[in-house]
Amino acid sequence: MLPPMPGVEPLWVFDVDGCLIDALTGTSLRPGARALLRHLRRSGRGVVWWSAGGDEYAQRRAEALGVRGLIDAFHGKNERGATGRYLTGHFLDRHQGALFVDDRPEDLPIGAPFIAVSPYLGDNPHDRGLLPVGEQAGMTATELFE
Repeated sequence: MLPPMPGVEPLWVFDVDGCLIDALTGTSLRPGARALLRHLRRSGRGVVWWSAGGDEYAQRRAEALGVRGLIDAFHGKNERGATGRYLTGHFLDRHQGALFVDDRPEDLPIGAPFIAVSPYLGDNPHDRGLLPVGEQAGMTATELFE
């Protein structure tokens, strides 16, 4: 993947299950996720939800959790390449940069910039797994978790 064009913010590409939404029930949004998505929206950064469940699944989850309006696009993890890692050509072109946020970074394209988060398994109001993501976005812990 090529680096982003100078002066162009990369897309923030979030995995869905186990990253932003709990992996067991798919019904709880990880603490800090709503504040982070709002911050990215206000900052003019593009946000993509990317899921092995497909684009329609990701969109349904966002709608059910009331964050649909904070996300620019939904894409599926449709195909793996020869290395066994997911391909991104169906939504990223070679001139577009991306910053991936995922609990399984070993599945990302080789060389893709990422922030690894611990898996979010079940509803846990004390989870702070998005702290490094919020910091990268320019948020304090207080802003992220108020």
